[in-house]
Amino acid sequence: MRIPLLQQQNVPPDQLDAWLKHLLYYPGDDDETMLSKKVWCSIALTTFILGAILLVVCLVNGFHALTVLTLILCVFFLVNMLLFLWLKRHIQAFFLFSEVFKILYSFAAVVVTGGIMHSGGLVFIGMAGIFFSLIFPDPGKAWPLFLFYLGTLTLETLIQPYLTPMDRFSPGQNLLFFVLTLSAAILSLFIFMRLFIRERARFRKMETEKLLELDRAKSHFFTNISHEFRTPLAVIMGMADHIREDPVRHSSEGVRLIKRNGKKLLRLVNQLMDLSKLESGALPVQYIQADVVLELKYLLASFQSLAESKNIRLYFSSDCTELWMDIDPEKLENTVGNLLDNAIKYTPDGGTVRLRLDLLPPDRETVTYLRITVEDTGIGIPPVYLDHIFDRFFRVGEWPVEGAGVGLAIVREYVKLLKGHIKVTSLAGKGTTFTLLLPVRQQAPKPAGIHAGEKPEYVPEPHRAPPPVSVGAQRPELLIIEDNPDLVRYLDTLLQDQYRMQIARDGDQGIEMALKMVPDIIISDIMMPKKDGLEVCRTLKSDIRTNHIPIILLTARSEVASRISGLEAGADAYLAKPFNRRELELELSNLVRLRELLQQKYRLVAGQLPATEAPSQNERFMQEVYKCLETHYQDETFGIKPFYILLGLSRTQLHRKLVALTGMSTSHVIRSYRLEKARTLLQTSRMTVAEVAYAVGFKDPLYFSRAFSHQFGLTPSEAR
Repeated sequence: MRIPLLQQQNVPPDQLDAWLKHLLYYPGDDDETMLSKKVWCSIALTTFILGAILLVVCLVNGFHALTVLTLILCVFFLVNMLLFLWLKRHIQAFFLFSEVFKILYSFAAVVVTGGIMHSGGLVFIGMAGIFFSLIFPDPGKAWPLFLFYLGTLTLETLIQPYLTPMDRFSPGQNLLFFVLTLSAAILSLFIFMRLFIRERARFRKMETEKLLELDRAKSHFFTNISHEFRTPLAVIMGMADHIREDPVRHSSEGVRLIKRNGKKLLRLVNQLMDLSKLESGALPVQYIQADVVLELKYLLASFQSLAESKNIRLYFSSDCTELWMDIDPEKLENTVGNLLDNAIKYTPDGGTVRLRLDLLPPDRETVTYLRITVEDTGIGIPPVYLDHIFDRFFRVGEWPVEGAGVGLAIVREYVKLLKGHIKVTSLAGKGTTFTLLLPVRQQAPKPAGIHAGEKPEYVPEPHRAPPPVSVGAQRPELLIIEDNPDLVRYLDTLLQDQYRMQIARDGDQGIEMALKMVPDIIISDIMMPKKDGLEVCRTLKSDIRTNHIPIILLTARSEVASRISGLEAGADAYLAKPFNRRELELELSNLVRLRELLQQKYRLVAGQLPATEAPSQNERFMQEVYKCLETHYQDETFGIKPFYILLGLSRTQLHRKLVALTGMSTSHVIRSYRLEKARTLLQTSRMTVAEVAYAVGFKDPLYFSRAFSHQFGLTPSEAR
């Protein structure tokens, strides 16, 4: 398995390694190729240095023929290295030529010195080349080199009796040269083997880590793709039940939502199939000649409904009114459609998305390019992720939204198939720009019946404004925190008759609305922009103003670990998509019923709560309420305003909190507490009714008597 060089992150290179990569890297090189380059450069440099030393020795000793041969060797390797550093390619050819030249040099040196036995060990130079050739990217090509060296050895042996030395070594020089040459060959082999073994070990480690990373990425992919499938399935199955129960009321809206989410599922399935075909190289390109300006204009229009649901403005601009060129409509639509879908998905409410077309002047190859730019004002991509967003199964960790990690990977593969280029620039928090370059060619046939200037039939998808917020004074208030507009519409059609609906489009907005309005119950998705459902749940459950609100989490992740995470965050219920309509309705009604039981628990009984070893947040809140009332109930000026100021809440927040916990308004809570105190005084003291009324903070004894009778069904005198 070869690991692309640009994906090596787990083994931090040292400074020398980084410098070598910068010096030797050519686009498309993998680790095996880089290893071959580094080994060959080390061998070539070592050979040049040893050759230079041998050249000096030959000059000093007056070996003229050997000096010329060694000078040629040094010049050859110097030129070879400079040429390779310029090209940075064809490493195997450089390897082959250099080792062949070494063998030829070794053969020539043996000949001019009178044979193998008189060559001072120069025959070892050719033998070293055989071992070096084992690092070839294609090791099978080392065999011809080995046979070539054996051939030179055989020839040297056969012509040994007929050789007349041009440079003769003395016995001492022959021994000295033999030792030096053998030492140089052993040193070169040691350097080679050390580098080779070290790099191989590093590759094996990287390969293992890469396989583990790929396994984790695939696990994340299957988790994320399940979310991608479950959300539209929840809408389809839910609306199908709606239509079956009341076809007249829900058929129009239901069919539209089912069709749109069915198309989304089909697009996901097609992407997965295309990914499989891309891996096997079996995905063909089917070019036709069409007006690309019109095609992309209509493609952008198909996203209008989705953009309006998030209050995002779409803009289209083009330098030319029409441009006929060779395109594969399906792949172009999937490519630009993926970019537009991501732009809308990661752009907050009120943002903008722009699609721009313009022609670039011809390049050196006289090819004109169409530049397609998709620009948004979204959340942006952190710089650390920019090099990896096109990787298969990769998702940015800070984006807790639906996505399988294959969309941009397929975009890149489509662009390669279309002979184009794509790049991305982004600023975190500012927005992202994808730039796509496609060559403009006009060689494919036009579809039958279509001519320049004609517009293909296009029927835009009908748009329906978001459903109005249901109203009803007696119904519980339900806050839905969900970024998928189709699922919001389905929940609205399902629950609008039982609840007053409020909608939040992301986690931040959901928290803000929950703190402001203090709803009776909350339904929240988990995977959302800004803050996910778990963070929303933790925030609201840790806040004294909202910790009593029941929260139902909806998610596509149905595994046990995800359920545990949701429950640990404080969720009261956890439903997996696609959820059963009846199950959701029962969960809501059960939680509302539990709220009623909670109210009964906290009904004021002389301001006392049952003692518990570990009081809950709601119990601690009620204890603060009773403590405040105990301190101030005798003060006839004590009312709602000083009450909520002392508790550190707003008037609305205190009202909703007390209604949720006790079923009584703030004024009712204060009055009930005073009346409980009054009943105790009436039963334990000899104070008159009027004195009791003044003692518990009532200004009017007559009003006190009416309130007492209304609450207890007895007059103060009867209670005594």
